[in-house]
Amino acid sequence: MNAYRSFGLFGLVLLLFGLLAGVITSSWTSRYVLVHLIFGGALLALYLFTHIESLKESVSGRKTKYGTNTIVYTVLTLAVLGFVNYIGYQHAWRYDATEQGVFSVAPQTRQILEALDRDIEVFAFFREAEGTYARDLLESFTNISERFTFTMIDPDRRPELAQEMEVTQYGTLVLTSGEESTKITEVTEEGLTNALIRFTSADRKRVYFAIGHGEPDLEQRETPNDFGQLEAALDNEGLEVESLLLASVPDVPDDADVLIITATERPFLEPEIAALERYLDRGGRALFMIDPRAGAELLPLLEARGVEVGANVVVDQVMQLFAGPSLGVQPIVSDYGFHPITEEFGERTIFLLARTVDAAEEVPEGITVTPLARTSTNSWAESDIERLFGANEAVMDDDDLAGPVSIGVAVTRTPEAPTDPEGRIVVFGDSEWVNNSNLSLYYNQDLFLNSVSWLAGEADLISIRPRGTRASRIVLTESESWSVFYLSVLLLPEIVLLAGLFIWWRRRR
Repeated sequence: MNAYRSFGLFGLVLLLFGLLAGVITSSWTSRYVLVHLIFGGALLALYLFTHIESLKESVSGRKTKYGTNTIVYTVLTLAVLGFVNYIGYQHAWRYDATEQGVFSVAPQTRQILEALDRDIEVFAFFREAEGTYARDLLESFTNISERFTFTMIDPDRRPELAQEMEVTQYGTLVLTSGEESTKITEVTEEGLTNALIRFTSADRKRVYFAIGHGEPDLEQRETPNDFGQLEAALDNEGLEVESLLLASVPDVPDDADVLIITATERPFLEPEIAALERYLDRGGRALFMIDPRAGAELLPLLEARGVEVGANVVVDQVMQLFAGPSLGVQPIVSDYGFHPITEEFGERTIFLLARTVDAAEEVPEGITVTPLARTSTNSWAESDIERLFGANEAVMDDDDLAGPVSIGVAVTRTPEAPTDPEGRIVVFGDSEWVNNSNLSLYYNQDLFLNSVSWLAGEADLISIRPRGTRASRIVLTESESWSVFYLSVLLLPEIVLLAGLFIWWRRRR
């Protein structure tokens, strides 16, 4: 009879894990659940049958009372834990402990969701065993705004709905609001946020790039020195981008919300300079990017508006691992001015061959010049450009400006009449920092887009944007997910518990 004594414990363990699996999976006919319930019930029945007399004697014993108390306390503890878990489920709260916040939505996404003035409903078309990442992403959006809701739809089960919404492939999100709708297949935070921007924008602001002087190409996205990726980033912000040949028009078009000037080795003609002056005088908004040894014809225009562009190149001393300090002409910026463009902006940006841009000694009345980006204290503005480029030497002399130095400013011009628009200008001493090679480095894209958004009056778009590269994830099918669950949550703990009971039983013999 003693040989069957351990069957009771083994039977209870099997029954416990069988019941636990059935409750969690809601599948009482799965092989795991049936095997555990049948064998656990059989072992427990065998134990009861072989120990019926000893059980009767022990019911009224002292040990039974202690055992009953233990069971009662255990049940109460489990009940409290279950109640706490239920409360937590009903009042979800998330905390992202990662350094880069890879599991949190970007500040720009949060701003857009909090500013929604109408209901947005998303229909996500995924197969039943897919779409886990999409569901998590959409749930993170719904946690921020009650105006954002979503529904997961299996197009194989609801083909009529997929046909009605003209969905032709799996993994499609359909955003709807009233009679309007739009579709995207890029199921990322960046893609969904960009769709929301385009979908909720009442009208698209127009950004012109001045061309005709050898400026980078707006259509080429693969060549390193062009602006194709920059044009795509502006389009994702809901901005309409066009080229403008200044030499072929008498004036900058009235529908230009922002004009971007990239200074090159080929100078602007006098009629073009005059058109720029008229545009800025009537409250135009422009972004100038002027490389060292370029754009000399533009400097008087900027100086008249309180901006001084230095005839120098910023040299930055950086520390390299195992190599010590070294000199470079690629200053990394982490010091920003107090301005809406850089408000709560504490991320690094990197510039390539930059010159100083700062407020002039005499700023005209009604104009405010605010530094945007300053280099480190280990930098300086090298005025001997010929020695720097000719002999590849940089030594700080008395004529050089010690760091930190400003390489970008924002200018605000108060209108003479209350009904006139406020003039705005942003100037950076470099243009290569936003070409195809460098736009995605650090937070270059965010600083540039924030500048354009401020110029265009799009305050809601001034923020840190979603990263294109998110946390690494593995996508499992439904059967693979359940296999991982059974192995990690049920089988491994069960094996450890049964092994412990077996060792205990062997030692008791």
